[in-house]
Amino acid sequence: MIRRLATVSAAALMLAACTPEAAETGADGSAIAETASAEAPPPGAPEDFQTAYILESENYTVQLDIDPVILEFDPALAYRLFSYGKTSLDELGVSADEARKMADDDAATAGGESWFMGYTLEIAHKATGVFDDVISVSDTVATFTGGAHPNYFLGGGIYRKGEADALPLSTFIADPVAFNDLAIKALVAEKLERGYTDTPAAIEASLRELLAPTPEAPDIYKGRFVFEPSTETGKISGLSLMFSPYDIGSYAEGAYYATLPAADLAPILTEAWAPRFGGEPIVEEEEPASEE
Repeated sequence: MIRRLATVSAAALMLAACTPEAAETGADGSAIAETASAEAPPPGAPEDFQTAYILESENYTVQLDIDPVILEFDPALAYRLFSYGKTSLDELGVSADEARKMADDDAATAGGESWFMGYTLEIAHKATGVFDDVISVSDTVATFTGGAHPNYFLGGGIYRKGEADALPLSTFIADPVAFNDLAIKALVAEKLERGYTDTPAAIEASLRELLAPTPEAPDIYKGRFVFEPSTETGKISGLSLMFSPYDIGSYAEGAYYATLPAADLAPILTEAWAPRFGGEPIVEEEEPASEE
């Protein structure tokens, strides 16, 4: 099954993002800089709701960003995402303060310099598109709590306006086995394009093992997909899958982002959603490098 890091659980950060949380705690006394921005929110969000939040202290830096498009589409969803993210930021701050104290105590006892390195946590929720009554939201979590390198996690979900939970893949896909085959085919192609030296058959076998449902994770794609906007106005051009480093490869491989186009999905879409898919994914052209 997909490997989970012990230090930070992507599933906990991503999939529980829409769970109502307890009241937020304030910044601690060690904070040296704090900024927040918010337009007057539509009904459904508190007056003091913030769509952007940054807090820096001697021991940590944390940042949370909510795409204003999410706030405009569904204020309650934006607030849930913010509330959960803010709780995660507060928890990291407490952990950083505790780690700093431990490191300083160790240095005082044994002599030498403190082993503590400042913690960071950045969480961003961005709309990949609004499609009538649903919004597609991508999630990015980047963190460093010591160790050889920072870590980052990707996720996403489709939310219907006024509903708390992300829609399951079964809402859109009628044949999960065929969908899994399409996903694995796309990921094999991506790995080969990156210069993977194993044979296609070996790569496929490895992916099938990693992406096999288990009793603990029966829906392996939960929290891992978003919709893509289309060249046809109002249509969904495809569904993109996101995998973080370590999920289906080494950290050095990085993340994987594989798009399954509407044409490939057409035979396995549910009857209700098939008419809403069409067109081609919109390719964003890179700006040419400026000449010095």
